[in-house]
Amino acid sequence: MATCSIDRTIRVWDLHEERDNQWVLSSEIIEAHSAPINRISWSHPEFGQVLASCSSDMNVNIFEEIVDRVSGDRKWIKRASLVDSKNEVTDVQFSPKHLGLCLATCSRDGMIRIYEAFDVMKLSMWPMQVGSF
Repeated sequence: MATCSIDRTIRVWDLHEERDNQWVLSSEIIEAHSAPINRISWSHPEFGQVLASCSSDMNVNIFEEIVDRVSGDRKWIKRASLVDSKNEVTDVQFSPKHLGLCLATCSRDGMIRIYEAFDVMKLSMWPMQVGSF
């Protein structure tokens, strides 16, 4: 589970069965944006641990969790920032997996934008496919 808030932080929580099914904070992405975060969305697990967040700062950020194979340490890396909006981005949602790794955003500038990561191994490239009213 992931949460976002006006403090610009994304928090990732894991459910631990050995701890009486309690949610335990596993990661924090501090200052994920420069303004309050409005929404977050998980991609389908087939594409790895990928989160998208949108904010009042007019940006959409894409984060990927990386796990160190030796230590098992987990960290979140910002892979991309989508900066096409001219106003606050209010929602972000990944598509179902059968459509590929696509992301829809909507913003207060009246636009809905669709992005697609053509190469799921290179999450820094998210060309816009559609932008409309």
